[in-house]
Amino acid sequence: MGESLNEQEHAAVAAAIAQAEAATGGEIRVVVLTRPLVNHGFYGLMWAALLALVLPWPLALLTALDTPMLLSIQACAFMVAGAVLIFTPLGARTVPRFAREEAGRAAAVDQFLALGVHRTSDRTGVLILVAPAEHLVEVVADEAIHAKVGPEAWEGVCAAVLSEAREGRLGDGLVQGVAAAGHILARHVPPTPGDANELPDRLIVL
Repeated sequence: MGESLNEQEHAAVAAAIAQAEAATGGEIRVVVLTRPLVNHGFYGLMWAALLALVLPWPLALLTALDTPMLLSIQACAFMVAGAVLIFTPLGARTVPRFAREEAGRAAAVDQFLALGVHRTSDRTGVLILVAPAEHLVEVVADEAIHAKVGPEAWEGVCAAVLSEAREGRLGDGLVQGVAAAGHILARHVPPTPGDANELPDRLIVL
């Protein structure tokens, strides 16, 4: 799931947001996180400790190694496994999915508040957050639109982003996700005379 976006892709996402907002009174913001959501060091050390605890038992049963040697092997196993799981990409696989999902939701809510999406006049702002490293997409909708459509409505937005991003086309996925969010907003929050563009259309990369 690629995370590098060039200037043309930034411009395409901004144009997609502007186009979507032209048909609705709602507002859309898009954030891409380039840093990992979860520091996998904790989980890497946890798995390394588990391996170090389990390893001496079969060695004690199948070999004649004495206790000091078993303890030395245990310590070495912990250090080697810990180093591998902390300092290589393999460590990211030790993070449970529920931990990634919880971190993604928390990050999306944080950005929703930090970017002022909750401050639109009619409370119809929507934030799309993408964490490429974790293959996650989160959508946070403000109370007025959320009350009308519910959380299930945004599954199509997430699927639109992920379907392209998994093929290395994150920019295209963002454009499609914005369009899907725009369709939802257009159905439930039509534009009214005097609507202003309350939030910037540009893509945020953190």
